[in-house]
Parts: sequence; structure tokens; C-alpha cells
Amino acid sequence: MTKLTVCVDGRLRDSAQTGVASYGHALREALATVGHPSWLLDDATVGRFGVPSTRVEAIRRRCRAVLPMPVRLRIDGERRALHASDIFRLAQVRFLATGRMLELHAPGKPAIMHWTYPIPARIAGWTNLYTVHDVIPLATPHLTPIDPEALRARIACVAATADRLVAVSPWARRAIVDAFDFPDAFVVDCGSSVSRMLPGDGRLPAGLTAGSYFLYCGLLEARKNIDCMVEAWRRSGSILPLVVAGPADPKEAAMRHALRERGVIVLPYQSRPALIDLMAGACALVLVSLEEGFGLPVVEAMALGTPVLTADRGALAETAGDAAMRVDPTNVEAVAMGFRRLGEDPALRRSLAEAGLRHAARFTPAAFGARLTGFYAGLAR
Repeated sequence: MTKLTVCVDGRLRDSAQTGVASYGHALREALATVGHPSWLLDDATVGRFGVPSTRVEAIRRRCRAVLPMPVRLRIDGERRALHASDIFRLAQVRFLATGRMLELHAPGKPAIMHWTYPIPARIAGWTNLYTVHDVIPLATPHLTPIDPEALRARIACVAATADRLVAVSPWARRAIVDAFDFPDAFVVDCGSSVSRMLPGDGRLPAGLTAGSYFLYCGLLEARKNIDCMVEAWRRSGSILPLVVAGPADPKEAAMRHALRERGVIVLPYQSRPALIDLMAGACALVLVSLEEGFGLPVVEAMALGTPVLTADRGALAETAGDAAMRVDPTNVEAVAMGFRRLGEDPALRRSLAEAGLRHAARFTPAAFGARLTGFYAGLAR
């Protein structure tokens, strides 16, 4: 175990439907790119994200949750993994039942454990780092379905024993510090990166041709400003269709139906390679959210040479820099003008595509890996 220096939780290792999952993939890819491959912490529930436990599993977990017993991890050298039968769901149940963290014990020398989310668990004796992607529910609870008090309690619990919290953008870092009155040095912005950018077969869904549609990809939460985006597209008079692609969340079925009624092309779930093809073929990616922690689709589109229409404030403005068309996300006419200009001005699209490619170099796995390893090295001093 002497070579084990960084371990990353694999709670969403087999998922591609959340920003946290994308971050976990990016984290491990970045470390591998700079010659610092990580180990993986996982359990038997990996690959079952969103799948309910059986009745027997739930009862057994509730019984274990109230007992102050640590979980002992096993080494799987072939997979470079630390493993136990139940970590992630047990940690949540214990926290809800007792307000306490789940303590894990690992064999070998202490190392760094980088949790990709504020999971209420820690490896005893190790350096435990927790990425907090945003605190949007605390400042603007009407924009997200996440319970703000539950999130506040979880972050406070984790922070009480964490060595550092990790943010994904300067905007998110400032919001976290302000929300909890943490010392500045306790929350560190390491950014993020593009990951898994391999394209598919290049075939677009029926009716779409490259360069002839606008694309939004993501959830349909209130913070994504979907109504404004759709109304702006309609007012723009653009002949190019607006395409919406994202996770097939059953809770969003009514919203997806309403979008189709307004003329939007709503696609079923797309595999990661198919989504990359959609991004690469779009006239422009549109992301005019009211709040984001980072805004990963902006950077992904730029890395593919696709122009971006985004918000002129918050994390999106930071992430996009001067390489995107930025508009007031609360002003429908401003967003409509963005649609018109991008749809009608090939020279503008070429200019933004070139600027985006240059800007995306800041968010490569190598750049992210360098920031991470520099951060880890600083902790060891």
C-alpha cells in the first residue's frame, strides 16, 4: 500500500447522468494524465445509483447505522481499489439517523481521500478532502429541488472533520465561504476539466444536420432558466430548431412534454458519445442558467469548437471568460438577440469557435491534474 497516495470515491463511477459523476470521471482522468493514477473507493451499490434497496438491505442498513461501529475496508490490488460491502448508502442512513459521520478504517499507510461530494464519511487517520460543487440551495432555494437545510447540515457535519473543502470555481468557493463563514484557506478552488470527450459515429438524430440547430443539454431545473431560453428562441425568429437533451428523469416528463408543445425538439437520453456528437454539430450551445457552480457544458462545447451563448454573471461568466457570447439571463430580449446573432452571423460563430478552443486549454485533464497535484503536495508539507 505504500504507492497508494490518492483515493477517489467511486459512488457514481458507472453513472453518466449527473454533474457530480462527470466531475468524478474528470478527477481520475486528470490524475492519470499527469502520471498520478488514483485508487478507487467503492462498494456493492456502485452501478445501482437511483435503484432502491431491497427491503432486507434497507432493514440491515438501518440496524447498522445506529451502531457506532467503523467499517473496515479491504484492498483489491488488481482493481486498485478499497472496498466494503456498503459505504455510501450506509453513510447517508447513519447521518440521517444520528447526525454522525461514518468512520472507515483502511489498511496500510495514511493517504489522501478525495470525496467527490460531501458524503458523510471519512477514512480515519487519512487526509480527507470533500468537493462541494455549489451552495445554490442555501442562497436561492426556489431554484432547486434540493432541501437547503439538509444540505447545510451535511456540509457542516463534513466540514467539522475535513482537512479542506474543494470548490470547482472561484464563484462557488466564495459562495461556500460566505454561506458558512469558513476561513478563506479552508476552501480551495481547484476547478474542473473536460473528460470522456470521445465522439460517437457522427450520426445525428433524424431531422438534424450539423451546424443547423441550437443545443441545450442538462436538467430542466428552475435554475437552468428554461422558460426564458425557450421564449427567447421563439422571439428571435430563428429558423434553426432548439434541441434539448438531458437525463431521462421521470420527474421532468411533464416539462419535456410542455417543451415539445412549444416547438422544441426534445431528445430521449443520449449516450455520452452521442451527446459529444450533438455538441460538436450544434450551431451553438446555449446555457443561460441563473445559477451554476461551474458550467461544464460551456467548456465541453468550446473544446469541440462549438460557439457558446451563456449568462453574463456568476460561475458561467467566470468559466466562459471572453470566449462566449454572454447575455443577461433575466432579459428575454437580450437572450433572443444572442440567438439571432449566432444564427445569422457565420463570422461571429467562427470567431467564438476559435476563441473557445483557446480558452478550453485551461480546462484540459493535464491542467486540472497539475492543479490537483499541486494542491495535494501543499497539504503534505
